[in-house]
Amino acid sequence: MYSISKIAGFISLILGFIFTFKPDILAKIQLSVDPNTMIEIRVKWGLLIGLGIFLLGHNNWTLWLTITGMLTALTLGVILARLMGLVMDGFFVKQIDWLLIELLALLVFGFLYWQISLK
Repeated sequence: MYSISKIAGFISLILGFIFTFKPDILAKIQLSVDPNTMIEIRVKWGLLIGLGIFLLGHNNWTLWLTITGMLTALTLGVILARLMGLVMDGFFVKQIDWLLIELLALLVFGFLYWQISLK
């Protein structure tokens, strides 16, 4: 079980980065889509990155630690995908606002994960 989750996490992480870099591999997206929308399309693949981070890094499968670990990892994956979109498609105030909100959520989830792991 342990090695299967690590392999699945690695594959998920790699696929997430590939689909974030090139989101039109699976679905044909018009190239005339504005850059702001392209960032939002890339962010959806951040959940796959977060799932990979979670499967690679999580070892303790107790209920609340798993829930907070999953929320932390998914939020980190979305942040990484948004940063990748900002680098590739340009900076927008709306995207920076979303990034700040996601960073705040990451701090909250990370703090909860840390508190629960101390028990």
